[in-house]
Amino acid sequence: MKIIGITGGIGSGKSTVSSYLTAKGYPVYDADEMSRGLTRDGSPVLKEIGAAFGEDLIRPNGSLDRQALARVVFADPEKRRTLEAIVTARVGDLMTEALAREEKKGTKVAFMDVPLLFETGWDSRCDQVWVVTADREVRIRRVMDRDGLSRDQVEARMRNQMPDEEKTARAQAVIDNSGSRAATLAQLDVLTAALPAFYGN
Repeated sequence: MKIIGITGGIGSGKSTVSSYLTAKGYPVYDADEMSRGLTRDGSPVLKEIGAAFGEDLIRPNGSLDRQALARVVFADPEKRRTLEAIVTARVGDLMTEALAREEKKGTKVAFMDVPLLFETGWDSRCDQVWVVTADREVRIRRVMDRDGLSRDQVEARMRNQMPDEEKTARAQAVIDNSGSRAATLAQLDVLTAALPAFYGN
């Protein structure tokens, strides 16, 4: 089975790409979604996060205040590494199990959507990496609108991620998501049409 990693900086639009691939029938495993599952109310991982970063990040109803946690870890690289140490290895185990199930089923190609694919070294698991990009200003505006953050907050998060130029230099395909949805999906149609040759059919 071939594994393709999907990655891209904050606001690049990875979810648009992953959703379209899912709609086309490909298995797509989302590291962020797995992380959210691990930090559900009352989970052991959530308790570790509370112990490491403060119980005030756990709301009275037992849920994690993700926005508050993001503000903490994106302002301090050491705290971000602490969070990754708590969560990343567990997500990696879940991803490995999910991909093993796909291979057992005879799946020919599966995708994993991982924002920090290169930063965590998970690109070594991939046969190809597709990077989703967008103009910097487009990305900033998307995140400001989506998450209600200030420009300074978005730019701080961007500084904590690998630059797009480095990601694209290491990728096998680049998807420009600066324009319309139709333009992005057209690029995906070209890439997916080439997949049978890639996985040997």
